Amino acid sequence: MNKKHLTVKKLDINNLSDVMKLQEKIIKGLHPDEQHFILHRTEADYMKSLNGSNSNMLGVFDGETLIAQTVYCMPQNGESRDMPEFKPEIENKDLVLYEAILVDPAYRGSSLMKRMLEFIENHAIDNGRTHSIIQIAIDNPASWINALHHGMSITKVDKDPTDGVKVIYLEKKITHQPDDDKQLPPQKDSYYMYLGDNIHKKIPTLFNKMQFLIQSGYQGVSLDKETQSLIWEKQEKQNTNVLNLNLFMQNKKISSL
Repeated sequence: MNKKHLTVKKLDINNLSDVMKLQEKIIKGLHPDEQHFILHRTEADYMKSLNGSNSNMLGVFDGETLIAQTVYCMPQNGESRDMPEFKPEIENKDLVLYEAILVDPAYRGSSLMKRMLEFIENHAIDNGRTHSIIQIAIDNPASWINALHHGMSITKVDKDPTDGVKVIYLEKKITHQPDDDKQLPPQKDSYYMYLGDNIHKKIPTLFNKMQFLIQSGYQGVSLDKETQSLIWEKQEKQNTNVLNLNLFMQNKKISSL
């Protein structure tokens, strides 16, 4: 592998054969318990994205070989979209959906997912999109950790309404802005969730903890490599609600005296 020869580009109908081969290679390399990570798409499914206007495909090539691919969608208002249960209040015209991200196992650890998400994000921003979302199986930590590295936040943890698989939903507000204008996440009310060396064994516990934290007003925002922890930050809106509740209870006590 020579990273200098890696190129990223949009895929079209001429890439269909390579797309199917890569999907087959990746699925064969997965343990049977992991195969639900991937939606097994048919040629007809991929055709909709390779020849679509709102659904697109992006690929990473090592020379002439396709080594990573993803489907992403920029739906229009009035259209049905994937993940309708997540962020229904945001108009379609403002959304970009990341879907079906596949990376050749031999190239994992090469930040290919990050490169594809950056490319798609820039394309989405150029088309007026302001919000990106993704759904990832909770027992696929490599993918949701990569999404966190890309700046996405975990804001919902639930079961997929179509198949009952435990999933994480992540989102990110996207916009072109200089680095100096980017706001750092709040440093107060942080919670470090230790992931440990064998994250797969802790999946059931992590799922319940994540649901509790989100219900308590936290969002998973980053990964601390030194402590092997997922960092959660309490959001200002929630803090305000808690403050208002405390004031209400104080006033209630005073009025009862």
